[in-house]
Parts: sequence; C-alpha cells; structure tokens
Amino acid sequence: MRSPKSIGTLSEGSLHRDLKRHYAALGGLTEQQVGKYVVDVLHEEHIYEIQTAHLAKLEQKLNALAKSHTVTVVYPIVISKVLIKREDGQISRRKSPRKGSSLDLFHELVHAPNLLANVAVDLELAHVEIEEVRERDLRRAWRRRHWVVKERKLLSLNRQERIANMRELFEHYAPELPSRITSLTVSQQLAVPRSLGQKFVYCFRQAGIIEQCGKDGNTKVYRLATDV
Repeated sequence: MRSPKSIGTLSEGSLHRDLKRHYAALGGLTEQQVGKYVVDVLHEEHIYEIQTAHLAKLEQKLNALAKSHTVTVVYPIVISKVLIKREDGQISRRKSPRKGSSLDLFHELVHAPNLLANVAVDLELAHVEIEEVRERDLRRAWRRRHWVVKERKLLSLNRQERIANMRELFEHYAPELPSRITSLTVSQQLAVPRSLGQKFVYCFRQAGIIEQCGKDGNTKVYRLATDV
C-alpha cells in the first residue's frame, strides 16, 4: 500500500512542490492525512491547499475539510515567466512578454464560482515569477506548434493577496467599475478581452454578488445585489 505522502506527490509538479515548501516553512507539515484526504500543508488547525489549475476539482475536498478545519486555497498568479525551450539538444531562453494579473483567476474561477461559499474557506493569490520548460513533441500539442510544457519552476514569490469571500473580491475591482455593469463595460474598464469580462460577470452572478437589473438591447445589465 502506498503511504499518504506518496499518494499526494505522484503527479506533483515543481511549481506546486515549491509553493508547498514555502507555506510549510513556518512550521507546517506537508502531505498530512485529514479524514480521507491528504492535504498539502497542515499548520495546527489550518490547511493550505495549493492548486495550480482546475479549481473545480477541489469542491468536494474543501467541503469535507471545512467541517473540521479552516482552509486557504493557494492559487498562483504568474506575473512574469522565463521560457526555456529544448529541441534536438539545443536550448533557448527568453522572457515572455506577457504580464499576468489577478484577473487571470477568472479563467479558473468560472468553473468554481462557489469556491468561497463556505466561511471556513478563503483564497490566497500567490503572485509569482516562474521558469517554464518546454520541449518539442511532434506527436502532441499541435495548436502550440508542438511545444509541450514539461516543467514549471518557482523563481520568486513576490506577494500574497488574501481574499475572504466573493464580496471582498468584487470590492477589489469595484472602484474601477460603474454602478451598472455588463460584460462589455467590465472588459473596457479593466482592459481585458470581452471573453474574460463575461467570465467575471458570470462568477459574481453565480455567487449572488451581482443581480440583473435590466437590459441594454440584448445585453444583460447587472448591479450589486441588494441583499449582499
């Protein structure tokens, strides 16, 4: 039988492992059994779960853990990336021009808009600089010209941003938004693609933070929910 530690680390990537070490540095224990689950870091009665992708997969686990512990979901925001490409023994290295921001969260949160519904669960955005190693594989990833991500390594953790609930998350962006919003106004005011504006609106509507108050042609208009 595999030990709890081996179960938790079978598919662990470098970025996940590096973040886990950071959050365990102040006396936390890694890969601990809590009920039927193995958690990333246990610090007394508080749990840190590092999730580098697929937030929706955490829902069942969080609901179970929150019955006995407080839980912080740690999600990395890649603000800077160094790309390393390996092909036929040749290695190239360059810095990616893309700069990430906290708004990148909504690409994942759209699949888990009720992530923070439980008062025992909060979210921490870890703003990181990373190194991403890619290798050419002609059998895979044709949309990315066959470049496959092999590893992501933590270079530095610049800052952390703790979010208690969806209302607090919305208030972070509210000063930049009008009192009535659409996916288009969100896109324009926050300078993001319309598709991301749609995800933003969907997340807060599903969480009950905003409500529909009218329409502008075929576009739904939202305001802060009156019972929030």
